[in-house]
Amino acid sequence: MNIFPPAIYYISLRAVVKVLYYHCIRHFSVRRFLVAMFYLIIMVVMSVINIIFRLADEIFFPSYRKIKIKEPVFIISNPRSGTTLLHRLLCHDEEKFVHIRLFHTLVPSITFCKLVDFIAACDNRIGHPLHKFFQWVDKVMFAGWEDVHAAGFNRAEEDEGLYFLSGISPALSLITPYLNHFRELYILDQWDEKKRERIKKFYKATLQRWMYVLGPDKQFLCKSVMSTGRLQLLMELFPDVRIIYLVRNPYNAIPSFIEMFTSTWKIISPGIKENSLQYRELAELAILYYRYFNEQKYNFKPENWITLTYEDLVSSPHASVLKIYDQFGLEMTSRFETTLKKESEVSRTFKSKHQYSLAQYGLTKADIDHALPKVFEEYGFKE
Repeated sequence: MNIFPPAIYYISLRAVVKVLYYHCIRHFSVRRFLVAMFYLIIMVVMSVINIIFRLADEIFFPSYRKIKIKEPVFIISNPRSGTTLLHRLLCHDEEKFVHIRLFHTLVPSITFCKLVDFIAACDNRIGHPLHKFFQWVDKVMFAGWEDVHAAGFNRAEEDEGLYFLSGISPALSLITPYLNHFRELYILDQWDEKKRERIKKFYKATLQRWMYVLGPDKQFLCKSVMSTGRLQLLMELFPDVRIIYLVRNPYNAIPSFIEMFTSTWKIISPGIKENSLQYRELAELAILYYRYFNEQKYNFKPENWITLTYEDLVSSPHASVLKIYDQFGLEMTSRFETTLKKESEVSRTFKSKHQYSLAQYGLTKADIDHALPKVFEEYGFKE
């Protein structure tokens, strides 16, 4: 249920109520109760803030609605497949693309962005105390993510925060271990037409706001690891959308995916074992996304999508970006190519300190082989 005009805000009250039910009644514990109360407070506060600022947009910046979003580029994959690396490489092409930062997804409003710019300008004049404060906040809040997914309020980021605060993202696993009760969030493409239309209007109005602030004459660039379940929505909204699909060997991607999106469970529900059904639900989600993309990719025009393997991206990031530009007919400036070569060399030296295995989650390679035979056959993945 959503009670607001979609251009103003979209929130699934059903999802919020379900989190409260499973944490406070069905699977009550003091920890889960406190998490549910914190989640409720955050959702209420952020909803009020967003409604106020987005209403202000309608008053002060109504011309945002005239912005045309042309040939947006979306990097889509299962989580832990190299999207952050590729996204941040492409973000360096500032003459062609605009991209969002984490704070944009939390309050997607022109008025809010203008206020942030004004405060930042004042902060610069007095020695950057607020900038230093938020650097400290980033270190405290995202310290545990640095080697998994470097994050920060002012870092280039995907749009999942927008869906999360609307209660329509599988990333709700970060606050509840009972994702199996939220399976309707996995594939939004399968929702009824009325709900889909409201989501599309909300998302389009949000992108128009971002483009208004960031550069309406450029292309929108976004990575979105959960948007495999929203491919039809994207295609209906933007018939000329460009899709970059990154695919990684499921043996490696799936356990890494589980680890990332259950990272809070040690605090929320320490009694749930890693080889439990709750953890394996994330594996089911990953498998579903592998299958769904393989089914949907041929609905896009061949010239509008490209597939890259994680292994090729990591070993040859520069060559991978060149393939993308060639596929989409994009011109690469000498300035960007120089930056790309430099950043590619830096990224090739990165080695993750974390190792995850299927076994720790009660899974075997045979389970994955049986679930995804077409993926292994098409991409030639081996042990």
